[in-house]
Amino acid sequence: MFSITEKMCRRHVSAIRKEPDTLFLNKENEISFCEDLKSYVHRDPFINIFLGRTFLSHEMVETVGVDKLAGRIVGSASRASFIEKTVFMNRLKEEMCPQKPKKVQITKTMDKLKNARGGSVALNTGYHIPLVGFGTYKVEGNQVLPAIDAALTAGYRMFDTAKYYNNEKELGDAFKILLPKHNLTRQDIFITSKFFPEMDDCLIGSHKLIDESLEKLDTNYIDMYLVHYPKPKDALDDDVKNAERRKLTYLAFEEAKDAGKIRSIGVSNYEVFHLEELKSYAKYQPCANQVEFHPHFTRSKLHAYCRDNGIFFQAFSSLARQAPELIEDSVVVEMAKGHDTTVPLILLAWARCQGVGIVPKSATPARVTENFKVIDVVLTPDEIKLLADLNRNKDYIRCTGWLVK
Repeated sequence: MFSITEKMCRRHVSAIRKEPDTLFLNKENEISFCEDLKSYVHRDPFINIFLGRTFLSHEMVETVGVDKLAGRIVGSASRASFIEKTVFMNRLKEEMCPQKPKKVQITKTMDKLKNARGGSVALNTGYHIPLVGFGTYKVEGNQVLPAIDAALTAGYRMFDTAKYYNNEKELGDAFKILLPKHNLTRQDIFITSKFFPEMDDCLIGSHKLIDESLEKLDTNYIDMYLVHYPKPKDALDDDVKNAERRKLTYLAFEEAKDAGKIRSIGVSNYEVFHLEELKSYAKYQPCANQVEFHPHFTRSKLHAYCRDNGIFFQAFSSLARQAPELIEDSVVVEMAKGHDTTVPLILLAWARCQGVGIVPKSATPARVTENFKVIDVVLTPDEIKLLADLNRNKDYIRCTGWLVK
C-alpha cells in the first residue's frame, strides 16, 4: 500500500503552481485538491496501473474497489484544471516510479588535453596539462587578442597568466571571441593563474582574488592556480609571518578546489623546504612547481625532489632573458645548427624533452607561432646532458625563493 503523505501532495501542488499556464483559483481549492488527491491515491488500487506498477493485492489496501467520487477528482473535478491534474500525476509518477538515469558520456578536460600537440603530463589530480604553454607576461591591452589568436592557430592549448601580469580581463575577452572562431570550447584549453600571498587577511583576501580571476577570465573554474611566491610581494624575505601567510593562501586554494572553482593547486618559486613545509598542513599536495629553469640554472636538487614527489616541474624564463652568456654559447649555437633550427627552440626543447613544462611568451604573433615549433625539435639524452653541463647555478630573474623564510 502506498504511503502518499499530505506533505508530498502539497509539495507537488506547489511545484505545479510554477508551471506555465496553470493556476489554482484560490487557497481553499488548492487545499481541497491536495486532500482529494491524497485520498484518491490511497484508496484506488488501480493507481498502480497508471503508474506502471504491479497491481495491488486486495490484502494491501483497505478499499479494493474504485471510489467513484475520488475517481472523478482525477477525471473531471472542477477545482483544478486538466493541466494541473496531469502535471501532478506526471510528477507523482516520476517520484514513485523513478527512471534510471541515462548514462551521459562526459568528456573531462583531462581527457581532451591528454593528446595535446607537443605532449601532456597527468598532474597528481588526474587532469592533463600540455607540456607547451603560452606565457602572457607583458602581453597586455590590445596585444592580447592577436597574440592569443596566433597561439590558438599554432596549437597552444595551455595559457599562463597571473594577477601580476594585469591581463586576466583581456584574456577572458579574447577567449570569448576566439574559442568559437577556432571551433573550440572552454574544456579544450588549460588556464593557469597565480598571485602573491596577501600581507593581511590572507584567507579572505585569497578567496576574493580567486573569485576576481573567475569573473575576469569569464569562466567558472581555473584549471590550475599557483601560489606565485612563498611570501607577499612587499614582505621582507625573513619576515616571520611569511610561513603563516603562504599557509593561509594555500588553505584558501584548497577550499576553492573543494568548491569546484580550482581543479588543481600548485606553487611557484618554492624550494624543497617550502614543499616539505606544505606536507604538515596541506590536504592536497601541490600538483606543480613553476620555477626559473634553463641550462645555466638546472635546479637539479629541486627538479629531482619534484619528480620523486609527483610534482609537475614547469619552467619559466627558458631563454634566460636572452642572456648573451647562454644564447651565444658555442655549444648551444652548434646544436642549433645541427638540428637546422634556432637557439631559442633548442633551449625550449631542452626542457620539453625532459618532460618539463614550458611557457614561452611573446606579444608578437610571428614569434608566438615560431616558438610552438619546439614540438618538432627532439634532443637526444646526450644532447640534454651536454646542455645541462653548462650549469652555472645562475638565475636571471628576480625570483629568489630560496632566500624566503
